[in-house]
Amino acid sequence: MRIDAYITKYARKTPQKLALEEGKNSISYSCLEKDINIIASPLFDFKHCRFAVLAESGMQYVKLLMAVYRSENIAIPLPIEFPKFSLERILDAAHVNNIITTDTQYSRFGENFFERFGTVIVVSSDTSVKVLREEIEAEANNPKLRLVLYTSGTTGTPKGVMLSDRNLIANGESIIEVLDIASEDKGALVISPHHAFGNSIIDSHLIAGGSVRIGSMNFIDSVFNLVGSGVSIFYGVPSTYRMLLKYPDRFKKAFANVRTAASAGGGMDKAIVKEIRELAPGLEILPMYGQTEATARLAYVPAEEVDKFIDTIGKAIPGVTLDVFDSEFRPVEPNTTGELVARGDNILLGYLDDEIASQKRIIDGWLHTGDLAQKLPNGYIRLLGRKDDLIKIGDHRVNPREIERHIEENNNVSNVFVVPVSHELMGTAISLMVIPAEGTEIESLFAFCRKSLPGYLCPREILLIDHLPLSENGKISNRSIIEEYQHVKASV
Repeated sequence: MRIDAYITKYARKTPQKLALEEGKNSISYSCLEKDINIIASPLFDFKHCRFAVLAESGMQYVKLLMAVYRSENIAIPLPIEFPKFSLERILDAAHVNNIITTDTQYSRFGENFFERFGTVIVVSSDTSVKVLREEIEAEANNPKLRLVLYTSGTTGTPKGVMLSDRNLIANGESIIEVLDIASEDKGALVISPHHAFGNSIIDSHLIAGGSVRIGSMNFIDSVFNLVGSGVSIFYGVPSTYRMLLKYPDRFKKAFANVRTAASAGGGMDKAIVKEIRELAPGLEILPMYGQTEATARLAYVPAEEVDKFIDTIGKAIPGVTLDVFDSEFRPVEPNTTGELVARGDNILLGYLDDEIASQKRIIDGWLHTGDLAQKLPNGYIRLLGRKDDLIKIGDHRVNPREIERHIEENNNVSNVFVVPVSHELMGTAISLMVIPAEGTEIESLFAFCRKSLPGYLCPREILLIDHLPLSENGKISNRSIIEEYQHVKASV
């Protein structure tokens, strides 16, 4: 069964039920079904081919995505928030001959951008479809492949995560169970639908026969208006909540009738939870953890355990098994560091056109997440950073996340970020970027580090910054920290 089949189901069962809302516009399941069929019509000439999907983050995007599904082809969403060169890197890596886009995006990118494609299909706001070019080529794709999501597009080689219909539905069903999503629920989508988290929000609510209210974080007023429009479940990454909590009175009013605040895309810290509790004491907070390779989500912290276990990712979602393996792929005992692994029906098929990377990531049916972790005695999992983030200083391998946490917990600061820098003797040393709190003093931080850290971990410098070092998709990573450091140094 495909995701679009649920739209057909509810178009027959509850035809007037609203499926999508965006601004002043809305569309029922029956009308959504009709539009999908219109858009899919010219796609039926293709037999399980790759289609890039280039559309603004709204109802049009959902229609185009579902039309590709309906025609039994393969969707490769292009995140429009990425710069043009990043999209071109994705297209080069994905070897895409066909694209379906909106007239808005066709005008925005211009004819030259579309010259690389043999097939170009443009959909207007009134759902009329124009086939500008058609070049049907036979493609040898994994027979289970339905969706390819790219994990990055700015630096390095983009990786296309191959997902099947079963992956999408299994993850959607698990999220429905965890969040108790019903047909009466309206979910708020203010993050990009082109990435795994946003995509899973759409899937889970459509599978449940609910509705999705689509917006963005571009304008604070519109976000709070969206939240107050009858939304029952709000979804965001930690930076989403940080931004909204800057307006406590508006947050309190808008979230008064929201049932659940769900998060993913990074850890929710104690400060965020505390602020939400103070402003909306009846709001259920539900942090989740996942990866694109897992069709979005793998674990969650039950709402009743959030205050006690917010520093963990909690336990596996239904249908998923989590464990922590050592370097020999053997389970480790509680409180022993190893790599987090996962298995379940939501685990990716592999990476598009990259068998070597696929074999390294999926071993004996287990997804090796690349996250260092420990199992707690109660079975919950605590993350300790990325394997790739480990820094080698002399003969020592150092986890920067542990250093950051140690400094944050014992000093008057908001956030600390460890940056690996070159060292003439040890090869690598560290610098710190710090978001200060009231009363933060650089000399006090240096003194603390000299007293509580081994000599090779004492920072060479401490730089104060005023914002989080986020990547373009709103996450904090070793790469985004290094890029922010380079930007700060260049501006000094």
